Amino acid sequence: MTILFAAARRERRCARPQTKTDIRAIQRRVKHGTVIRAYRGLYAETAYWNTLDVHEQVRHIVRALAMQHPDWVFCGPTAAIMHGLDCSYRLAFPICVAARPGGGHRDTADLAHCVVAYPETTTIGHVKVTGLLRTLFDCAAGYPLRYSLGPLDSALRLGLVSKTTLLAYPCSVKYTRHRQAVERAFSLADGRSENGGESEARGVACDCGYPPDDVQPQFPCLDEPGRTHRGDFLWKRKDGTLVVGEFDGTRKYVDPQMTSGRTIREVVDEERRRQQCLERRRAVVLRMYHTDLDNPERVVRQLDALGVSRRHTSPSPTRHTAYSIARRRRPYARSR
Repeated sequence: MTILFAAARRERRCARPQTKTDIRAIQRRVKHGTVIRAYRGLYAETAYWNTLDVHEQVRHIVRALAMQHPDWVFCGPTAAIMHGLDCSYRLAFPICVAARPGGGHRDTADLAHCVVAYPETTTIGHVKVTGLLRTLFDCAAGYPLRYSLGPLDSALRLGLVSKTTLLAYPCSVKYTRHRQAVERAFSLADGRSENGGESEARGVACDCGYPPDDVQPQFPCLDEPGRTHRGDFLWKRKDGTLVVGEFDGTRKYVDPQMTSGRTIREVVDEERRRQQCLERRRAVVLRMYHTDLDNPERVVRQLDALGVSRRHTSPSPTRHTAYSIARRRRPYARSR
């Protein structure tokens, strides 16, 4: 068991027991809680598994599956995670595998077969996945804008693709039922978005008919010359005043990369001073939380109350609704 799990950790994948003796030994450890069943037939030590974020857990599972099924091509959100793109945790499962049309594959809660007639493939660390552009295309075609903007924005932000190449790609895909949704998502992609949460919030605002006029607007600080304040989104009202949108996730208060060593209290105090400075510029600050994204009506009411003009747009249909995705529960990391 020590050798089995050490090899898995070294290769950053889940362990896959081969013999009945190994399986019985692992099942005993699962019962005692020292080992966790991450996926059918795949295991990890509980202490190690809990140090991984959701995306890295998915990568561990995929690397193990790729060893077991070397001919599989992973696609959709699974491929986006393997490419290192921002992707909602709600799309972590099921694992998405490309399938040929008419294959008659059976889907489960853990594994989905996505029909891709001519997948463009690449290899990431011995794992076959759909190419970057095809992955972005499939995410935009199969999921609501809220969930497809994250991978698109991060691909631009990381410099993996240019906006010109992105806009030209949909025309090269011959067969799709959701080309309009793809073209809309690709046109709205913006590499200035700093994280997946901001991308989700912008997607919800766009689907509600309130696309921001700008992303990451900057304002000179009125108290400290040379310093600037930055918002997440910006809406311009008819009277010329501004509404600055802020997406507030918990990460900005606890992630050392975002707090720069400051305490939670120091971060909160800085946020308050920043908001007061913006209000002195006659800008209204609208704070959006992740719970708001599951209730678009609340977002609409807030923007209406602030006098932001609504542009009557309707989201393009996609295979999954935002509601059905919001109801998902992570089926991995099971104790039995």
